[in-house]
This record gives sequence, C-alpha cells and structure tokens, in this order.
Amino acid sequence: MYQSPDENSVPTCYLAKGIWVGVLENQTEWVKVVGVGCIGWIKAEALESRPPFELHIQQINPQSLDYVNTLDLTV
Repeated sequence: MYQSPDENSVPTCYLAKGIWVGVLENQTEWVKVVGVGCIGWIKAEALESRPPFELHIQQINPQSLDYVNTLDLTV
C-alpha cells in the first residue's frame, strides 16, 4: 500500500495475497483501503471482490483502530 495514489509515493505497508481490506474511497485506477494496522492506497487491479461480512471497528483515540468480533462487543 502507498501513502498516496501513486506508485512513486511512500509505501505505508506490505500486504500478503488474500489479506482482507475494507474500501474507503475509489478512484479510477486506485482504491484507498484499510487493513489490520494500516491505511493506504492500492492499485484497483490488485484487489478482488469477496462477499461482504460484518466488521466492527472500535476507535478509542484518533491514532488507534481496533477490530472486534460482534461477540466481543459490550453494550
């Protein structure tokens, strides 16, 4: 993944094939995605669509995102 939608920009993290990412924004050739521990841009051609599932994100502060199972949520 890259910091901006450009292969010459700074890589933010590397993803293995088959890793789940959630789509945040679409551009023609690039998609902004969130993965476990990273957010960035990836070429659209590198992604494949899968059936959706329910994901819950808990944000405690602006720098931290935690992915939680619905069974872990307390009301």
